[in-house]
Amino acid sequence: VDAYKFFFGVGWWTFVGSFIFGFGMMLGQGCMVGMLWKSGQGYIVNWFEIIGMMVGTVIFAFSIFNGLNLGWWWSHYATLNVPNGSPLDYIPYLLSRFMSIRVAAALVGVLFFAGIMAAALYFRRERLKWETGKGSPWTSPYFYGTLFGLFMVASFVFMAGRGFNYLGVTTPVGLFTEYLTAPFRGFIGSTNAAVNWYQTVPIANAFTFFVLMVMAGALLSAQARGTFAIRLPAPGTNRVAEVLIAFLGGIILAIGARIAQGCSVGGFWSGLAALSLYGLVYTVGIVTGSIAGYYAYVALSSWAASRGASTGSPVIRLMVGNFDAGGLVTSVVLGLAIASIGVEVMAYNGYLKTKLAPAVAWQWSLVLVALGLFIIAASLVINLVRARGSSA
Repeated sequence: VDAYKFFFGVGWWTFVGSFIFGFGMMLGQGCMVGMLWKSGQGYIVNWFEIIGMMVGTVIFAFSIFNGLNLGWWWSHYATLNVPNGSPLDYIPYLLSRFMSIRVAAALVGVLFFAGIMAAALYFRRERLKWETGKGSPWTSPYFYGTLFGLFMVASFVFMAGRGFNYLGVTTPVGLFTEYLTAPFRGFIGSTNAAVNWYQTVPIANAFTFFVLMVMAGALLSAQARGTFAIRLPAPGTNRVAEVLIAFLGGIILAIGARIAQGCSVGGFWSGLAALSLYGLVYTVGIVTGSIAGYYAYVALSSWAASRGASTGSPVIRLMVGNFDAGGLVTSVVLGLAIASIGVEVMAYNGYLKTKLAPAVAWQWSLVLVALGLFIIAASLVINLVRARGSSA
């Protein structure tokens, strides 16, 4: 399998974009998957981070995408620039003149794995004792992390030839803007629109399901545990400022992710798992950007808190007796939104420059509608069962 065939190239834009992404990620108070999970749990700041991402994607799609001529850089060789799909981005390929490419892949894989584990174990030792993984192996995060890691390795190997040897999050979230504008005939990705990034991607992809289901899973699991609530920024902070900082962070990280063609999932984790130069350069950029973003966030948050800190409980729960009405309402909104996206995939696919095959669009449309209805039904059942159990 040509592991590099469906992967990104590497160039100046990789470092610049990943640095910007890391900076915005710290302001937004959440990486991509963390943002989705926390938004499903009810964290207001992450809702605004998502809205900021939608705005940032639009800003990128027209002015930055065309201004930096990124379409050219992503598809051509140049000094210190490797285009998408090039074998020169695959580190084992570069080493194959000295050894078998299989040996090179195994060697690089071991080195990458050892480096990641060494960093993870070091930072793990710095955490509180209850997070160290000591005790029963069945409750250790190392056990479940190992299982998840083995599953991911297998998926990267067996799905590489089908273009699914990486994960991505920012593109589906960026497409939320198109879902909002399409019903008003605002087809940003159509051939009639001005040249922009939306014209290079279809209305949905496999990662659309990943993004929506992370949010739905977090929402339903919180209701099952009885912990779902609308969560405001913590007391002692300036809540309005925290929300605005998160919104700004969402704009910045979306721009960075689009420049680099990847986020913490697609660029860092998938990039390293693909044994690519792209992943290495992205790692340097996101780490340095995160450090800069951390200090910027602390400075902004502290300054805002000094101007007027918020008080009162940060948790808002809407209960009707023992029934979590707030969780159900949120599930209904999310479920209807997902079902609506399913309808749009079929209805608007033909208007776009980059189209899905009609059979694929129809299949994905039906699945999304079914998933949206399932989320609503599952939330209702979960809350009825919990309410009955609490009153028994």
